[in-house]
Amino acid sequence: MKPKIAIDIGTSYIKIYKAKADVVLIEPTCIAIKNKNYKNPFACGQDAYSLIGRAPENVEIIFPVNNTEIVNYKALVALISHFIKKIKLPMEVIKDALLLVQCGSNREMIKKFENALIGAKLFNVCYAENPVVSLLGSGDELSYETPSGVIDLGGGQTTICVLTKSGVISGASAEIGGNTLNKMIIKHVERELNLQLSEHSAEILKVQIASLNEDDETKTVVSGKDVLTGKQRVIQISANQIYPAVKEFFGKILEIANVIISSLSNETINLLTKGGIYLTGGGVNIYGVEDYISKELDIKTKITSEAEIASIVGAGKLVESAELLDKLKLQV
Repeated sequence: MKPKIAIDIGTSYIKIYKAKADVVLIEPTCIAIKNKNYKNPFACGQDAYSLIGRAPENVEIIFPVNNTEIVNYKALVALISHFIKKIKLPMEVIKDALLLVQCGSNREMIKKFENALIGAKLFNVCYAENPVVSLLGSGDELSYETPSGVIDLGGGQTTICVLTKSGVISGASAEIGGNTLNKMIIKHVERELNLQLSEHSAEILKVQIASLNEDDETKTVVSGKDVLTGKQRVIQISANQIYPAVKEFFGKILEIANVIISSLSNETINLLTKGGIYLTGGGVNIYGVEDYISKELDIKTKITSEAEIASIVGAGKLVESAELLDKLKLQV
């Protein structure tokens, strides 16, 4: 089996690589369905996402994946089918695919996503672990002898693992990601500033000013509902005002990282300090994250190049190399 495409299905984005075409698609994991008609979606991906807050009454905006769970199977199949049609040439047949999975994914979880691909007429599916291909895609070299760590800060979940070129030594995925940070910012702003933010406003704060520097005074403007009056209020918020929420979020990430590191032998931990930890995923854009994690774990830390697309770029390298795929594909 030689897959023609690689697919990374995330809570926030679906990424697809097609052989000899580099990354061909990165779109929100979002679909708009009119009158329950899954066979003919009203809009998909970015087009569907742009309808949030202004969709017609008979059009439902659906996010079919929540963290590691498929919450709407029909919607996911329709979305994948649409994207496959979008990247195909006329008369081209695509039935073999490489699916990226997270550390700690059990056979039952993998099977659910495999069934969604089969529903989209991708009948032959093989697998690779996301952290492994992320390092491959970033251009950072893995060693057979010296382990490296990976912290993949995704939208719906975070994957943390320690691995060598032979595969993952120890790792896990947790349902805590960028969407979790949004919710923590919403809760903090409501408690401290008496303002109820929408998910969209929290996303603006996260993207524009979230920082792990306690003294950061970078500011931006958002609107929300005043808790006391119920009226809309526009307010300027600074990075240091939401710092407690950002620090709490990364505290949870560090708790998981410490559990994984503490499960290693002393020899492996010593080697890990040489190999270092690589950061990937959208969460690397939080200001100061590299220095913060390095300091807290006392291990040198580096943000990978092209961190947000490294996983699908790495998966593309597997698609293009049968030898590499045979070495790194997951046996399930």
